[in-house]
Amino acid sequence: MKKRRGMTLLEVMIAIAILAIALGALATILSNNIRFNASSGERTQAVQILNYLGRQIVGGNGSLMPPEGKQYSWDYGQLGSAFPELDQGGNISDPAKYRAVIYNQGQPSSLAAINVSLDQYKIEVCWRTGNKDVCVQAYTLSSQPPGGGTAPPLPGIN
Repeated sequence: MKKRRGMTLLEVMIAIAILAIALGALATILSNNIRFNASSGERTQAVQILNYLGRQIVGGNGSLMPPEGKQYSWDYGQLGSAFPELDQGGNISDPAKYRAVIYNQGQPSSLAAINVSLDQYKIEVCWRTGNKDVCVQAYTLSSQPPGGGTAPPLPGIN
């Protein structure tokens, strides 16, 4: 009689344990990848909002240009109603997830030396990730509009 040899119970249990460890590591990598992609999408949309606000300032939209040393801000849930065009293009999936601040830092000293009258604006757009705010920011220049209207175009810029 020939004796048939198969796997012992211990070998089967070890194989299952190795497979479980490998699948657990794969699940961890997959969940981290999904979390990273979501964060990347939020950052991309925040930068799109930031670029939109910057273009408005450079274009001379006086309603977005606070006086020197002051700031305008929109809290979470306010950007969509303040800027309905953000919702229309389909580029921003949910403007309510973001807040924005525009701060007029005044005229940079480097421009005062060459007698150019431009204000520097700091734009910051934030969103919540977990229990903390994450922000992107940028700076742009524009002339302060007379009487809060529309600024005259900047030569070579707009």
